[in-house]
Amino acid sequence: MKLKWISFIAPFLGIILSAFFPLPLAAQDQATQDPATQAAAPQESAPRDLMSFLKEGKISFSTRWRFESFERDGAPFTGTSEAPTWRIALGYETPAYHGFSVFAQGEAVIATGPANYSVPLLPSQNHPNLPSILDPKSLEMNQAYVKWAHQIFTDKSMSLTVGRQELSLNDGRFLSYSFWRQVHGGFDAVRLDIDLPKNFSLTYAYINRFYREDGYNATDGEEPMHTELINLKWDKFGKINASAYGLLVNFRGAAQFATSTQTYGLRLTGPYQLTPDWSILYLAEYAKQKNYGTNPNKVDENYFLGEIGPGWRDFSVKASFAFLGGRSATDLLTTPLAPPRNGWTDLFFYNPSIPAGHGLEAAYVTASGPLRFLDGAVATFIYYDYHSDYPHIHYGSELDSSLAYKMKRISNRWEIGWRFGRYWSDHLYSNALRTSVYTIFTL
Repeated sequence: MKLKWISFIAPFLGIILSAFFPLPLAAQDQATQDPATQAAAPQESAPRDLMSFLKEGKISFSTRWRFESFERDGAPFTGTSEAPTWRIALGYETPAYHGFSVFAQGEAVIATGPANYSVPLLPSQNHPNLPSILDPKSLEMNQAYVKWAHQIFTDKSMSLTVGRQELSLNDGRFLSYSFWRQVHGGFDAVRLDIDLPKNFSLTYAYINRFYREDGYNATDGEEPMHTELINLKWDKFGKINASAYGLLVNFRGAAQFATSTQTYGLRLTGPYQLTPDWSILYLAEYAKQKNYGTNPNKVDENYFLGEIGPGWRDFSVKASFAFLGGRSATDLLTTPLAPPRNGWTDLFFYNPSIPAGHGLEAAYVTASGPLRFLDGAVATFIYYDYHSDYPHIHYGSELDSSLAYKMKRISNRWEIGWRFGRYWSDHLYSNALRTSVYTIFTL
């Protein structure tokens, strides 16, 4: 298990612990001066006070078992990857003391049966003849941070979080951890959140290391960086949510220099509530990305995302279009701090760049809603059609579907599900089929 987080967080733990103990020590000093008090107060009061305090903390627990298979046509793949894995995450958060609290969460991923799959950048689990499933066997400290919260206005607050944590910027396109993969990944960061008047809020984060979902022992598992994030949000409930953001990514490892970029964007999203039952689902986002810091290449690319469709109660249908610019292998919009998007086959882990074409245009339709005959079940269908930005060629198409069922008769915390992705290749990759069944319980 990697323990570098200890040196990062130890000074802040010292501050918290020194704040916890003055009261018991002061009582002990007073008892020394007053023999009667000394006789009345048991010697075990300090440990008991500390234990009573810690009992007021919160324990978090989640467990997910999943069997996933992935099949791809053509060389070099000669078999189907099969990954039966079990994720266990256990965390504890102390009660707040003068606004300070501490949170730590451990994460274990275990292979529960015959496993035959590849994690390409993890030497011990690399099998080049098998498609990749990024669920490495691991035992890690997933999160460990100190948090300070303080009220600054009558109904507003601010918080400062220091340590290893899970971060996400808006929908996660440019920066996020991976909830779907068994190893979530995370960031060593300092994060400041401030609630502002007039429905504004501000988030600033400084990040000096990114932990990928393919495991901390992978060759790209721990990426050092000097990255800054700022996100100013404004919302009007039931109408609009607006976000203006900036992300300055500056890698310190030579292998990642070409993905050091500065990205600035504006995002508007709904839903716009028409009646208690009906709404308009919409999203419009634009970002400009340029080279930054250690990047030796010239990058000048655009990002667009648009969605529109009706929503009725818990049902929705949306037509969407995502554009990730690309003119060459070096002038290409990149998202190195985010898990894969645009399809559940995870083939589009990166913005594509091949001799035939660069960049990505993804047009897709999404339909989602509950199944009335099976209370607690939600079905989702997505169809994608992929093209390159320049020159305009057809990459392929994909059909995704999922079914998630909450076991309401037993517990709302227990969910079972199925997920399916089928990719038909034209000029990029090869035909692929990825499917999984899972069960998850969260406390």
